[in-house]
Amino acid sequence: MSQDIWKKLRQVIAAYDVPGALVDYKQCVNGHINETYQVFLADNGAHDRFVLQKINHYVFKDPVLVMRNIAEIARHLQGKERADECDIITFLANKEGKNYTVVDGEYWRLCEYVEDSVSFDFAEDSQVLYSAGYAFGRFCALLADLPMERLSETIPNFHNTKMRLEAFFAAVEEDPLGRAKDVAAEIAFFAEQRELASTLTEMLERGEIPLRVVHNDTKYNNILMHKDTLEPLCVIDLDTVMPGLIMHDFGDAIRFAANTALEDEPDLSKVGLHMENYRQFTKGFMSACGSFITPREIETMALGAVTITIELASRFLADYLLGDKYFRIHREGHNLDRARCQIKLAQDMLAHYDEMCAIVKESCQQAW
Repeated sequence: MSQDIWKKLRQVIAAYDVPGALVDYKQCVNGHINETYQVFLADNGAHDRFVLQKINHYVFKDPVLVMRNIAEIARHLQGKERADECDIITFLANKEGKNYTVVDGEYWRLCEYVEDSVSFDFAEDSQVLYSAGYAFGRFCALLADLPMERLSETIPNFHNTKMRLEAFFAAVEEDPLGRAKDVAAEIAFFAEQRELASTLTEMLERGEIPLRVVHNDTKYNNILMHKDTLEPLCVIDLDTVMPGLIMHDFGDAIRFAANTALEDEPDLSKVGLHMENYRQFTKGFMSACGSFITPREIETMALGAVTITIELASRFLADYLLGDKYFRIHREGHNLDRARCQIKLAQDMLAHYDEMCAIVKESCQQAW
């Protein structure tokens, strides 16, 4: 057990009015960006669990802005009468009344541990897929009337795919580590799909589709579900909640939930679009939000899946070319594996595109 991290966790916990002393911790390693720990506190024989997280200051240049957005979401939800169902994460206020704590220039936050919860990095259970779809669709529905001017962009142009691809080709030109020569086929793929992947951005610029308050990181491991019933309990990881496109939320979820493999699978023969997973997630998503989205959003929902998969593939490969500075890696070539996996998935989506669109329309009709 590292004495440095032990000391740091104790310093952070001391900023909160929570009972007990730190007796143990466990690091959670499945996230790409932030540093997350389960912490165990003991008080006169009673034990309690919390989740403590350090915000990645390299990715989120203004952590206070991130936490201000999350506070705005909490205030908005407090004013709503809603059924006691899938919740949205909130962070505890410290002794100064802030929902974050700064220790040695690092930004930390604390939340309660959700008992009887489980999250999935990979699942094919139809209930898991439906629950994840419903939770993210309901998230968008709950925040549909939150005035967007109350939220700030935590990462400007986060899903501006045109700009992401421009940044990718700039990374190819820079090529500081000489890696571009080994990924010529992957670079060619992005050149071929650049126009298609820019379609949603251009539609937004023309005013053909609306901005909404969206999650922007809809992997289904950002849904905590009941370990027995698989009902959704809580939507987590709100760092990127800001104005965006609902098709991107849908699409990011699909590229994760309907991949026949994990998003970093190096064996590309295992990678493809799982149509039944796609169908179940889409049914759940549309059952929660299909009644308020526009016809143009419905028409381009499947395009959102293709777009976001290409975008993320370009980000993984750009990070690989630039030295793996953004996404946390756990092995040599990890970001290259991620990029190739997402390229293969995007290619399979394009092969099934008409079927994907038909399932969206069918699911919307069922929701109505």
